[in-house]
Amino acid sequence: MPTGRQVLIRKVTRALDPVGPAIRRRGTGVQPLAPRRTELTLARVDERITAVRAADAEKARRRPAPQPPQWWIEYGIGVRRTPERVHTGDCRMGSRGRPATAQSVREILLTVPDVVACPLCRPDSELGLLET
Repeated sequence: MPTGRQVLIRKVTRALDPVGPAIRRRGTGVQPLAPRRTELTLARVDERITAVRAADAEKARRRPAPQPPQWWIEYGIGVRRTPERVHTGDCRMGSRGRPATAQSVREILLTVPDVVACPLCRPDSELGLLET
């Protein structure tokens, strides 16, 4: 049973064969070059993919991932873009937000009446605002 690569080579060979199967059947002695060309092209593509993956792995090794913010403020849609919810840094329920400090999160939760603490990550309990 042919492998996936062999099937791909066969399909590409049929598409790129300049002579065509009818001439080859007549016994004119013309040898198709497309299979060899296809193999060389696929080998170059494989080499390039390997090189790019190695370069990406090297970049990832040199550059550590940035630390997520400790607090996250989610803003609403519209012209005013007022704060709507507050999250801890590892909660990603909100998509329209910006990093914040603990002091700004505490201030927003205490002063802005429409802001809600995220019910999943509970930043208000981490800040100790439930006791007050």
